[in-house]
Amino acid sequence: MIKKENKNFISKILYSQKFLALVGLVLIVLISFPLARSISKRYQIDKEISDLDKEIAEVETKNKDLKQLINYLESDQFVEEKARLNLGLKKEGESVVVIKEDLLVASGSPSGGDKSGASENFSNFQKWWNYFFNNSL
Repeated sequence: MIKKENKNFISKILYSQKFLALVGLVLIVLISFPLARSISKRYQIDKEISDLDKEIAEVETKNKDLKQLINYLESDQFVEEKARLNLGLKKEGESVVVIKEDLLVASGSPSGGDKSGASENFSNFQKWWNYFFNNSL
């Protein structure tokens, strides 16, 4: 009879709602930890993939710009421009024109670029005002 009561007691505990709820809760917790880890890893991997996609786009843009620069540097237009600027060369039939600066600017008159003689009569504030706003008083 004691064995039968033990069986009833054990079966009563195993089939009770509280015990089944506790077992279910433990199973949910045991399943949720690996699930949370895998979701976290997936999020990190997706973020890394998006960062790498952005980096790839930037590198492709730089690569495209460098290809355009290489094409320009290999073009005849660049060679001609460098020859004109650095070597002073010109094409046949072209004439070179040199424009000299105005004599007033070179002589140092007040209306020219050098205002050192005329600015001595101005206060410090007026000199700064003229410096930034290029007004003549």
